[in-house]
Amino acid sequence: IDFRNPDYNSLNIDDYYIGKIKSLINQLDLSKVINIYKEFEFIYTSDDTKKRGIIDLMLEYDDRISIIDYKLKNIDDDEYLRQLDEYKKYIETKTSKKVETYLYSINNEKLEKTKKL
Repeated sequence: IDFRNPDYNSLNIDDYYIGKIKSLINQLDLSKVINIYKEFEFIYTSDDTKKRGIIDLMLEYDDRISIIDYKLKNIDDDEYLRQLDEYKKYIETKTSKKVETYLYSINNEKLEKTKKL
């Protein structure tokens, strides 16, 4: 779906799921977004170990980048924080912009900025 101009009528899914998508989009600050990246895949080497990740959603602004990872329900797991920390470290090597990370609970429709480990 185009997050900037969502056409919910074109989706061939149940209204329940459309509501979930609307809730996410309504919680995002899209007014000043320069670029939207979905399912952003990356591979890099750190400490002689090849690492791979897929960022669910990345929003680029003039002054920052927001990384958003979707979870079905629970967003209170330190493993998710470690995962997002790896994503953040990688993106920080590619930009001089501040990088923020968020977890989004699809079932609870809750977007939460992550805390540091």
